[in-house]
Amino acid sequence: MNIWYQRHSVYLQDYFQKHLEQGLGKISLFSLCIVIGAIAEPILIGDRLIASAETCAKPSSLQNFLTKVTFGDDHIARYATAANAIENKRLEIFRAAKSNPQWGNIANLAESKQTKVCDLSQQPEFLKDLCNQLRSYSEQEICQNGFTNKEFNQITLEQMQNARLRSLIQDKQMQLRGKK
Repeated sequence: MNIWYQRHSVYLQDYFQKHLEQGLGKISLFSLCIVIGAIAEPILIGDRLIASAETCAKPSSLQNFLTKVTFGDDHIARYATAANAIENKRLEIFRAAKSNPQWGNIANLAESKQTKVCDLSQQPEFLKDLCNQLRSYSEQEICQNGFTNKEFNQITLEQMQNARLRSLIQDKQMQLRGKK
């Protein structure tokens, strides 16, 4: 019985060793696939995000955008481009609003209520049109630069609290203005 046990014990050891090696090979191959996927996925998703951002019909796939993304040159450049365009449009709208004879009264009303003129509940028709132009233009610029409104607003808030980020954005804005 001892010989039978030894013979079968060796057979079982060989059997398990062979299958264990095959199993480890499968596990290693599976692990390799996971690692490759972890490396390739951000690259692929990044391309998809840029492509889907062009349509602006997507829900944000970047949850907690600011906590997960290190602001690279691309994010800063796109944000600065959108912010510059929106600021230029805001100044254009402001000049148009100031040329209206009712502007003084509206500005005083907004100041007394400590609000922006576009946030007043009862606006004259000329101001409604100008505010709507600014809103739609802003949304379009934000979208064209690959952000959702929420993401853009989060970056705006973050740069107000983060001096380094604010400085990077301002430097990029100055570069963009210098190109004009």
